[in-house]
Amino acid sequence: MLDRFGISANDLSLLRECGQALGTDAVDRVVDRFYTWLPSQPEFHVFFNNSDEVERVKKLQREYWTDFFNATVDQRYLDYRIHIGELHARRDLPNEVFFAAMLQFQLYFLDELRAKLGPDRMQKATSAFIKLLALDTFLVTDQIAQFAKRRIAETSKAMLAMSTPVTSIWEGILLLPLVGIVDSQRTKDIMEKVLERIAETGARVFVMDISGVVTVDTAVANHFIKITQATRLMACQSIISGISPNVAQTLVELGANIGEVRTTSKLSHALQLAIEEIRPALRGDAVPAGS
Repeated sequence: MLDRFGISANDLSLLRECGQALGTDAVDRVVDRFYTWLPSQPEFHVFFNNSDEVERVKKLQREYWTDFFNATVDQRYLDYRIHIGELHARRDLPNEVFFAAMLQFQLYFLDELRAKLGPDRMQKATSAFIKLLALDTFLVTDQIAQFAKRRIAETSKAMLAMSTPVTSIWEGILLLPLVGIVDSQRTKDIMEKVLERIAETGARVFVMDISGVVTVDTAVANHFIKITQATRLMACQSIISGISPNVAQTLVELGANIGEVRTTSKLSHALQLAIEEIRPALRGDAVPAGS
């Protein structure tokens, strides 16, 4: 990581010298200047409700910058920056606020360093400071991005679960109405949930209604066929309903292998077939599930 950002051992040594030259008074002045600037930002009152919260965060920032100028960049150092990124992400801090804040700290610390160092030393110190600050900024923003990706993945997973309601509508009959776009990932989820529900309920018939599916091409059709084949292995017959004329024509033109899959144009027809399938076992006295 240090090599990637061009940070040498000399850079770290120079930053430690800068930290000694600055001392705690300069760090305190920079943090105080920052909190003179921060209230002018509209987000300030969103993230800080009272003076106690401000003082708590100021203390943490003093520790942060003291650690920065100690310049001991090890796993602990990286983990702490990653932790800060996680905190910012959980508080939903906008990226522009974080970047603006880091810019202010950069300007304030460079002002302090100019007052302490000569021109020659200042040029090298500025380079070392900017490089380590770039590493810090990357670690925090990367963690914010990773958190956002995890949140999107979790939301997608939740939406996927909600969009795959395998329901027991009658003793021995499961129904899955599909809506929207069906891809390979969603098909995998469908198959897992359907097979789990068959195992739980001992269902003998599974009805999958695809009238709400946006598009049906060869890949989607083959996915559906694989689902019906898997249910058959569990002694559960499958019926696909909602086959429109356009879908039927598309499947024929694409040469999809429908095989032994039972299909109907309407859900009501599929349910009628399902009831006829289980009627011998129910001896004519079946009642709706939940009655």
